[in-house]
Amino acid sequence: MSAENQKSSGEQLLLRLQRGTPFIKVKEEQRKTHERTFCVNKEATMLSYRPSKKGWKARYMVEDIKEVRVGHETDTFKARHTFPKETCFSVIIGVNNKSLNLVARSAEEAKAWVEGLKYAMAHSKAIDIHKQQQIWIRDYFLKADTNKDGTLDFDECFKLLNKMNMKIDRSHAKKLFKEADARKSETASGKIVENRLDIDEFVEFYRKITDRTELKEVFNKYSGDDDYWTAAEFMKFMHESQKRVDVKEEWCLSVIDKYEQKELCKQKRILSYDGFVLFMLGPNGLLFNPFHNTIYQDMTQPLTHYFIASSHNTYLMHDQLRGPSSTEAYIKCLQKGCRCVELDVWDGPDNDPVVYHGHTLTSKILFRDIIEVVNKYAFVASEYPVILSLENHCSVPQQQVMADIMQQILGDKIYKEPVKTEDTIPPSPTDLKGKILIKGKKLKVEDEGDGDVSDEDEAADIENIEDEEVRKQMESSKKKKEKKSKKLKLAKDLSLLVTLCKSVHFHNFKESAQKYKFYEMSSFGESKAVELAKSHGEQYNEHNKKFLSRTYPAGWRTNSSNYNPCSLWNAGCAIVALNYQTHGEEMDLYLGKFKQNGNCGYILKPVFMRKEGVTFDPEKPGDQYKSKLKIKIISGQQLPKPKGSKEIIDPFVKVTLHGVFQEQEDKTEVVENNGFNPHWNHEMEFDVKVPELSLLRFTVYDYDMSTKNDFIGQYTIPVTSMQLGYHHVHLVSKKGVSLSPASIFVHIMMSATS
Repeated sequence: MSAENQKSSGEQLLLRLQRGTPFIKVKEEQRKTHERTFCVNKEATMLSYRPSKKGWKARYMVEDIKEVRVGHETDTFKARHTFPKETCFSVIIGVNNKSLNLVARSAEEAKAWVEGLKYAMAHSKAIDIHKQQQIWIRDYFLKADTNKDGTLDFDECFKLLNKMNMKIDRSHAKKLFKEADARKSETASGKIVENRLDIDEFVEFYRKITDRTELKEVFNKYSGDDDYWTAAEFMKFMHESQKRVDVKEEWCLSVIDKYEQKELCKQKRILSYDGFVLFMLGPNGLLFNPFHNTIYQDMTQPLTHYFIASSHNTYLMHDQLRGPSSTEAYIKCLQKGCRCVELDVWDGPDNDPVVYHGHTLTSKILFRDIIEVVNKYAFVASEYPVILSLENHCSVPQQQVMADIMQQILGDKIYKEPVKTEDTIPPSPTDLKGKILIKGKKLKVEDEGDGDVSDEDEAADIENIEDEEVRKQMESSKKKKEKKSKKLKLAKDLSLLVTLCKSVHFHNFKESAQKYKFYEMSSFGESKAVELAKSHGEQYNEHNKKFLSRTYPAGWRTNSSNYNPCSLWNAGCAIVALNYQTHGEEMDLYLGKFKQNGNCGYILKPVFMRKEGVTFDPEKPGDQYKSKLKIKIISGQQLPKPKGSKEIIDPFVKVTLHGVFQEQEDKTEVVENNGFNPHWNHEMEFDVKVPELSLLRFTVYDYDMSTKNDFIGQYTIPVTSMQLGYHHVHLVSKKGVSLSPASIFVHIMMSATS
């Protein structure tokens, strides 16, 4: 089908979705089902349903839809098999993979909606910055239009500004309201009657209120005596302010053509202030270097030369003691670019192995269901290899089942090439594209059949666990295990699947240097890993140049909390595993680091962590890497209120530098009663010991004199991925959800120091 025909077919599907269709809405926790009518709006940017007690909350932004699954592909549908597969589909929404499970009246209806939603998703990604801003403002308008007449009077507009966290003088707001009211009329007596603002007029009203004086100052600096930029003036701004000396006039002209909204300016090939604002809201106006959204690093180095995004106890959705296990947890990790996932495998009923957190009350899921998910999602976010880290607690017969399941489902995706005698280094991520590596124990002599290997269990320590029922169960399981041999019987067929990631016990660095093969690797508990990084940082780095090291959170972290990963990256550990299900500063640092290199899950280590003959001790890094970082926090835009708060916020910004040596931080003063355009103009400086290993975290808080300051949003970025000059920092929530259009406007400069 031609592109034109595809577009026509897609538009027809959208018209069908706009008319609305009744579906059965299925929830796992409720046996009762409800019929709801679903539709998309005219712009194909929002999915909503009715009737609903939630009002406007019964809406989902199309840009937040991650995927549409057909059939019984969620935990909810797997638990309820009463509906025909061909009529079922699930809409997966947001960073937490919330599932909207729907049943159509026919297979044809389900297919039309699946294809229509996929077209709408593609359409939403193509919307430009100007359109995105309009959609966000319109969404607020629709929430405020309670009587659904398509207009708002001044009082309604003023209340809406408060909801949008804007505190503005009422008389000034009224003046701008009148200017935006294009439909005002005159009575016979000559008295002006204010009409209400329709949606387009409200957009204009909002734009007048949110005019950016700080951006105007930057623009005026280069515009000379007129109110526009020529391509030459634009290029001068990019060279001087943004330090983009590579920019040529041709590039500036292409940007003008893309962002300029006024036709006359486009024809004259000049950039107006409005066009400049849109440019500064686009990729080149963001702090994160857009080039780093691509895979820009050398991917042909040995596997040990990369940091690898890795998950601990991947199957868990919440805590380590009673929390639910789910295949959805694997899907979320893989969609985020995670390249190493963990499976704790135990004997299950009917000779079917299960995965759960041993010695605890966490729920169990089938091993085969996880392998099905891995087969489907392993290479959705990245084409580079996935490592399955197996914690094998199964009997030999069920180990054989594990091997059979992986062979049947994953097939040729499993990397099974035997190691050659002459090999001394592992293959590269490029060599291993599309391959799945199995990490686990391996027999010394596989020709002789099943055999014994050492049994190392990462299950949670029983110390510091307050839940009495869980403690008793864990103590009982541990005692039974201690009665058994320290050896584990390993099935030959499972051993054969382990090639490049053979698990071995670590004794000391001298022994590993003398005896380890390049395909052998060790796992380190948090306390052991942190102690080695601190006391033997140089030796740990030398070890990690040649061998993969996996680190994981301490067993006492039963609430699935995380450790700070930076100290272990500083020691060169490739596989620093965290609990992906737990949001917080540690996970912010983790996801922030792996944004670079196209979020492919592999980051090339700095050259001093790879090159033979070059040593690096994170405790004594020296001054050869040192840089001076200067930051000016200028302003904030549309900062949201904390959940449940009705008051205008008093925001301040804290900036923290993480990396080698102790953390450094600074913060702005508090701006009272202004969440929509606070100005700080606060300058701060940081000494960056090793930029290649440093991360910068911006956190916005609502100051509270009497209680703990409320978290508003954050953004974490590798120092080497920052663009210099004037840029916007887009904030995300605690759970990693975009808070767009909330941002802070900053100026960044960095220079090497002797």
